Amino acid sequence: MTDLTKAIRPVAGTIFALTLFQGAIGWELISGTDMGHSHTAYLITVLAIALPVIVIQSGIENKSVKGNAFAVAGISVIQLCVGLFMMPDFGWLHLPLAMMLAAHTFAALISMKHA
Repeated sequence: MTDLTKAIRPVAGTIFALTLFQGAIGWELISGTDMGHSHTAYLITVLAIALPVIVIQSGIENKSVKGNAFAVAGISVIQLCVGLFMMPDFGWLHLPLAMMLAAHTFAALISMKHA
C-alpha cells in the first residue's frame, strides 16, 4: 500500500461525515439558522474533486473504487451547481443528490476495505 492508498479512506470518510453534517444543518436552514451550509458545501466539493485524483495516483486497480470516486466528484459538482444557481426552481434535486453522494462515498469506503 502506498501513502496515497492509505489516504483514500480518510478522505472518503470525511466527505461522508460532512455530507451527513450538511443534512443536519440544511434542516436548520428551514428554521432560518445558517450554521455554515455553503462553506461545508465548498469543502465537500474540494475534497470530492481530490478523491479521484488520489485514487488514480495511488495506482489502485479496483474498478469499484475508481468508479465510486468519480461518481462522488461528479455528484458533488452537480450538487454545488444546484445549490448555488438552481435552488428556487430545482431545489427538490438537492436531497436526492445528497443521498446519492452519501451512498457513493460509503460504497467507496466499503470497496477500499476489499481493495
